[in-house]
Amino acid sequence: MAQINYYGTDLTYEIKNGKARITEAKGGKGKILLPDTLEGFPVAVLSRYSLSNLREAEEIVLPEGLEVIESLAFYNDRGLLSLNLPKTLYRIGGDAFKNCDGIKEATIGSPSLLRYVLDELTQEIIVNYKEGEKTVWRLLFPIHAESFSEDVPGRAFHRTFTGPGYTYRKECSTRTPSLKRYDSLFKRALEEETEETLSTLAACRLLCPFELEETAKAEYESYLSEHAEKAAKAFIDKNNLSALYYMTENKLIDRASADNITEYARKRNAADVLAALMDYKLKSFTSSKKLFEL
Repeated sequence: MAQINYYGTDLTYEIKNGKARITEAKGGKGKILLPDTLEGFPVAVLSRYSLSNLREAEEIVLPEGLEVIESLAFYNDRGLLSLNLPKTLYRIGGDAFKNCDGIKEATIGSPSLLRYVLDELTQEIIVNYKEGEKTVWRLLFPIHAESFSEDVPGRAFHRTFTGPGYTYRKECSTRTPSLKRYDSLFKRALEEETEETLSTLAACRLLCPFELEETAKAEYESYLSEHAEKAAKAFIDKNNLSALYYMTENKLIDRASADNITEYARKRNAADVLAALMDYKLKSFTSSKKLFEL
């Protein structure tokens, strides 16, 4: 075993079969960087519990050539907000992200990694698939709740799933997820999810419309239009301005909603949003004056 302090984090590692394996990490907070190589060897494996209990870590930048994340590697990293899994990664052990319930967004370098993310993380999460710098698709998966009940006489346990999050995960946990099938689940989600979740889900698909069929696009736009005020306010609160601008560019906000959203943006001191809304109202709702000749 060897040790190194890498940008404020104490790492313990070993070299085996021409590859480096990180076995323990201590210290570090905020954004933690992991090296791509150690002693000239590529960092390929994160061992069991190697990055566990890093409570103050909000993001951990993984090695570019990482191949394996072993079970419980990130156990109890409750402060983590995001993940970025490189395309070289081909195996993630069970419960690798146990108790990492603060992760809100994950980026994957290969579609085959989606099933690992969905199996490991049951909270509401946005998953981006990137090829280089290009975001190919961006999908929101609702919270996946499960519970266990015991049949006392038979001493059997029953596992129950609730919410559309389970269905979304089940349908997309394949090596090549079907976006058509993903879009078809929106009707069910309408009955069970909050307006904020549904608005974000719709916006994710509309902003990255990979394999988005016209019928699904119309459904998503119709939902945003019918819930324009609440959707726009949620986008302002989350600083999701690209979603808000999509709504204005595609005229999904009626006049009454636009007035209320404008007032909301003014109270939030959202200057850029306010300017965009004022411009939208001017172009969309200003009546042309009729001229009469006497």
